[in-house]
Amino acid sequence: MTVRYADGNSVSTGNGHESRPALSLAKLYLGMWVLKYGAPEDKARVENMVRFSEDGTASDLERKYPQAIPSIIGEYRLGEAHHNGYWGNTTTSTEDLARFIGVISGDPVAAPLMKGMATAAPTASDGYRQDFGTARIPGIIGTKFGWSDDRQVHASASFGPGYSVAANTYGSPADLTADVLGAVEVQPQAPSLPTPPQDLRDRACAELKRAVPSSSHVC
Repeated sequence: MTVRYADGNSVSTGNGHESRPALSLAKLYLGMWVLKYGAPEDKARVENMVRFSEDGTASDLERKYPQAIPSIIGEYRLGEAHHNGYWGNTTTSTEDLARFIGVISGDPVAAPLMKGMATAAPTASDGYRQDFGTARIPGIIGTKFGWSDDRQVHASASFGPGYSVAANTYGSPADLTADVLGAVEVQPQAPSLPTPPQDLRDRACAELKRAVPSSSHVC
């Protein structure tokens, strides 16, 4: 597990540099390449690919752009990431993921990808629940979830105000959540006046507009 702060500092568990199955988190690497270099009709598919974790979309885009993930690995210097010929076989470290999300969060090009994370569907396109891991840290704004076909490996990567975080566990969704919550310390906040309720989409868009002013057209 790795937490990376906006100032570039990071804190990791002892295995934060271990290259593990990226699972569907590889869609973040794929999606970023498409947003930067793909055709307009393909860029339009990235947000839902992330929101619903659409394997079919990822496979379609990789068939069209087989260079995408290797290119992003090189461009962002993801030293512990390896494509291995197919997006679903990609491995990466939590250090790579947390740094990558921290870097792209300030890039207007990445706004659809970040919005897809911020509005992640409760249930993925294959029916799997998306409600575990780093998403359970209080204050998280957006998350990308991943799981292996045999459900024996789970991962997630999230962003919050001023930080990004990624985690990977050989175990169940509950195991990943327990590992994450056992590793973080949530600082108590001073009491504040109640604020009107606001749905996740509005809150996410407000945060994106604050961080990336040019993302207004996306929201």
